[in-house]
Amino acid sequence: MRVGPREVVFSANCFAAAMLALYVSFALGLDRPFWAMATVYITSQPLSGAVRSKAVFRLLGTVVGASAAVVMVPLLVDAPLLLSLALAGWVAACQFVSLLDRTPRSYLFMLAGYTAALIGFPTVGHPEAIFEVAVLRAQEIGIGVTCAALVHAAVWPRSVTALLGARVRTLLAEAERWVADALAPAALERADRERRRLAGDVTELHVMATHVPFDTAAARPTRALLSALQDRFVLLLPLVSAVEDRLRAVAAEGEVPADVAALVEDVRAWASDAGAHDPAALVARADALAATRTPADWRGLLIANLLDRLRELVEALDTARLVAAQAIDPAAAPPGRVRALLSERRRRPLHRDLPLALLSALATFAAILACCGFWIITAWPEGAVAAMIAAVVCCFFATMDDPVPAQRGFLIWTAASLPLVALYLFALLPLVHSFETLALLLAPALLVPGALMALPRWYGRMMPLLIGLAGGLALTNGFTADAAAFFNGSVAQLAGVAAAMVATRLCRSLGARTALRRLRRAGWRELAELAARSGPAPLAAWQSRMLDRVGLLGARVGDLEQGDRDAGMAALRELRVGVNLAQLAPANDTGGDTVAALRADVAAHYRALARGQTGAPDPALLARLDAAIAAALAEAPAPRARLAALTGLRRNFFPAARELDPASAAA
Repeated sequence: MRVGPREVVFSANCFAAAMLALYVSFALGLDRPFWAMATVYITSQPLSGAVRSKAVFRLLGTVVGASAAVVMVPLLVDAPLLLSLALAGWVAACQFVSLLDRTPRSYLFMLAGYTAALIGFPTVGHPEAIFEVAVLRAQEIGIGVTCAALVHAAVWPRSVTALLGARVRTLLAEAERWVADALAPAALERADRERRRLAGDVTELHVMATHVPFDTAAARPTRALLSALQDRFVLLLPLVSAVEDRLRAVAAEGEVPADVAALVEDVRAWASDAGAHDPAALVARADALAATRTPADWRGLLIANLLDRLRELVEALDTARLVAAQAIDPAAAPPGRVRALLSERRRRPLHRDLPLALLSALATFAAILACCGFWIITAWPEGAVAAMIAAVVCCFFATMDDPVPAQRGFLIWTAASLPLVALYLFALLPLVHSFETLALLLAPALLVPGALMALPRWYGRMMPLLIGLAGGLALTNGFTADAAAFFNGSVAQLAGVAAAMVATRLCRSLGARTALRRLRRAGWRELAELAARSGPAPLAAWQSRMLDRVGLLGARVGDLEQGDRDAGMAALRELRVGVNLAQLAPANDTGGDTVAALRADVAAHYRALARGQTGAPDPALLARLDAAIAAALAEAPAPRARLAALTGLRRNFFPAARELDPASAAA
């Protein structure tokens, strides 16, 4: 990926906004204009809507954090240890809430946390100025975010909505191609690759959706619509896998019946071309074929299950197309099915990892306290810098599975900024006698990193370089260059980043494999609860959390070794297991004591997995499934929903099992 016109314009916009923020701050006589300049680069994003969203939440978070500092510092300034505990606790608590929130406003909580550290720690030596510093910080941040938002919106703005529409078209095409490949007569090697790419693209859609409410487009999709679209694509992941599995299983038992094969081929043609068939007619055909069949053996059950899953697939892909069309053209009136989805989506909960959020908060708390302890013991003049940098770096990367590599990169590029800062402080800035000269001198150091920052692979490197440059220069109305202060400040910055790295490594560093295991265990615990419930299952809330986990799992599949990748993709099937369990809930269809005992066995299996036990399901569970299926087949008429659920459970738990063996269950 190379620097092109977009990146050049983005860098020019950042530089213009930074110089405007500096000029306004200088003109108003504010004490720390470099805060405004740094804010421009922290807030700036290639998409204009993303700039606005970060600007709003950054300003609100700054006001909340500044208010907290104003309350804490005067009260506890005479007790350094208590003040350190209070500020560290505030930052950790805000980070904890930010990690649990998992919406765009989580940025507000993060800012509220480390802003208190940025204001509180440097003012402990003169607490009487805390209110003035807090107001100054809010003013500088306000100037910075306003300049960034105005310039990026005025000069070649890049709409999130337009880019999102193109991304949705691509994503829908990928999903349609994958469905068509999964229904091919023979398995295609590219299908698994397409599935992983779709999972990653769905996660990218979620990230882009967070900025849509702040976009410059006149008509833009709502977050509820985009969340519903994400759910539709995520639902396709396990559903298409289930259809493909049943199709291959039926083919392995013998030739696929001609009428079923014709339906599969028509669904495949419709997936490739929405105009090839009427989806309602395909659903009706699947229902008619299922109604004409009375399964009497395992092959018959597989065929019936294939027809049920085909019906669900047609409905799911058709709904995904409707929601995608609404996202591409948000000005159009939504059809009734889309309106129902939006109403349902607004009430859905997301997955939250409470222990991991606590560990992240603990790492932040420990890093800040370690810096404060060293500062208090040694009376190091720049100890405040280390403490506040530790707070910032811990918060910046808290959402990552393993923040340490990113923190290490932050350390390296912060160190890389120091020679550049020294060059400006001791050689170039003493020559400046006007704002125009200052802007010309800063241009080379800001324009080149700014263009690289627009490239995703360079963003994590250029951001610490630019932050280090802006903070190191510390531009004010009265310029002074103090070599001792520069050296101490530089060491303090690096010490703060190092403290954050050590605390994070000790407290909460995870790899993709560990994150996948935690996500799966959370799902297993809820599956056990779902299976063990004696009343109606809360399916909507469970599906919402499970859909969210499936998206999180899919985003990590590409980072895993092959064995773990297979386990990650296997986790996608557990969404289907939960739906099958809900179909067996007592309020829906009891099926007698046999099904109740089966559900208890399933609950025990998932509890064992959640406790860390490994291995295949107990063979007794297969016998119980066979007995439950045999009992359902003996009923007249046969309960179609229960048979579909039992067949799905048997296929998911024991994919290698062939013919039913109810005799072993009776024994």
